[in-house]
Order: sequence, then structure tokens, then C-alpha cells
Amino acid sequence: MERADLESALPQIQPFVSVIGLGGGQAIDTAKYFAWRLGLKLHQFPTSLSVDAMYGQRSGVRDNQIVRYVGWATPECIYFDYGILDSAPKDINHAGIGDVFCFFTGVWDWQYANRKGRCEPRWPYNEGLASHSLKLAEAALQGKQAIKDLTPEGINLIIDAFKWGGASYHGAGWCPRHIEGVEHFVFYALEARTGIKFLHGQSVCLGLIAGAMMHSRRAEELREAVAQIGVDIRPESMGLTWEDVDATMLGLRDFVREYNLPYGIAHDFPVDRAFLDELRRSVDRSSEHLSFKENDKGI
Repeated sequence: MERADLESALPQIQPFVSVIGLGGGQAIDTAKYFAWRLGLKLHQFPTSLSVDAMYGQRSGVRDNQIVRYVGWATPECIYFDYGILDSAPKDINHAGIGDVFCFFTGVWDWQYANRKGRCEPRWPYNEGLASHSLKLAEAALQGKQAIKDLTPEGINLIIDAFKWGGASYHGAGWCPRHIEGVEHFVFYALEARTGIKFLHGQSVCLGLIAGAMMHSRRAEELREAVAQIGVDIRPESMGLTWEDVDATMLGLRDFVREYNLPYGIAHDFPVDRAFLDELRRSVDRSSEHLSFKENDKGI
């Protein structure tokens, strides 16, 4: 997903008249990038529910491993095949909850910035955007068993939230405040520090728990929900060590300031050893409720 690599691949795409994004988040974002750069028609066919990228017009690429959202590509149509979605590895589908529960911490960050008088002038706090995000996140929280079981109801809960998370980013003037915050900043910082490409929702859910703890809001409830749905947020499941996580969290305040990310709790919260120890205990408690069997991961 490095932008330089995508640019170097453009000549190979020149003979075609349309692009189909078939696969997970990286395929979807790559298709958007090619369609935008070459002025081609775009169709999106996600084969899992790992991320909301199919509904966003911008492509999440990396510039020297830092996530940037660029371009403009609107699909002619988005296709969902329930049989294909159901056949995807369960851990990939379950991880999509990260791009729904992030509405909680995104809105809390926005509310925090509003209380501090630090909202960006172009993105003043909007209760309508915030309340709708929270409504969709609450619906997913209440429907967590259906999401775990990937019933049609559970799939629709995820897709409805994805529609909002992807499309309202543009509709709100490229305002990300109601759909992401500290939880994504943890993901960005982890990726920048380690160079590891994560299953998006895993790292976002780890950031969700850390962010909820920073806000002192519903951390235990969200931790239990993530575990009950079946998202494995242990560092070792992502190719990380706790030393990687600790270093990332200790450097998070500097990271969000250096890259001028929207103001929120991460800009001020003093991460210390006590916080890191409690985060580790929380993740360890989550793992007690998970069953890491091969058939749970759809293998």
C-alpha cells in the first residue's frame, strides 16, 4: 500500500477500462487508487467485513508507512454476496467491529476537543453527526451475538455502520471526528513504529480499549464485547510484543502532535507504567474468554 509502489504499477493498468476491487481492505483501497489515478470506472466486491473501505471515496495509502487518505473514486456499485462473506475466515469478519466501535472513541475524542475549545475551525462539534455514530455503535454493541454468529442480522449491522462510516466522511466535509479518533491513532502509530501490516480491526480494537481507558468510559464493557465477538487483540496475534505496544503508547502523545492528527485525549493523556500494566491486564482478561481453536478462525 505504499503510494510509490502503487504509482509504479499504474502502467500495467493502462489497457483496462474499469477496475474491480475484489477482496479485503487493501484490494478495495488499491482499486480506488487505480480508478482515481486513471479515471476508470470502479466496482467494489468485498469478500470480507474487515473494514469500511468499500464505502469511502478516498484511498488509504501509505507515504513512508504513514497512513494518508487521498483521491476520489465512487463505485458504480458495491456487491455483497452473503455466501462469500460467510465463507471468509471468521477472525477477519469479526475484526470489522473495530470500524464500528471506533465511533465511540471517535465521538468521545471530539467531545473532549470541544470541551477544551480545540475543535478544528472547519470541523466544529456537530451533535447530529456524533449522535448518529453513537446510535450505530450502540446497535452493534447490543447485537454483538448476531455479529459473532455472522447471521444476516449481524452482517447488516456491520454493513449499516460501514455505510455511515465510509460515506459520511465525505458528506461531513472530510470530517473524521465522528468516525475515528484515538483508537485509529494507536493503529497508525503501531504501524509506523513496527512496519507491520495488521489485520485492521485487530489493532484498532486494541487501540479502542486503550482509548476507552484513557477516557475512563466503558472500557470494561467494550473489552468484554470485543472478546465475546471473538477479536484477538493480544500483541502476539499481530506479530507484536508487549514491548512494541508499550513503546508505541509511551510515544503516542508525540506521534499525534508530530503528524498533526485531530486533537483528542491522546494529545494530553500521560501514559505511564501503571496505565501500561492495566492495559496488559485488560487484554489478558479478554483472552480468557477467547477460544483460539483452528475452527474458530475458519481454517
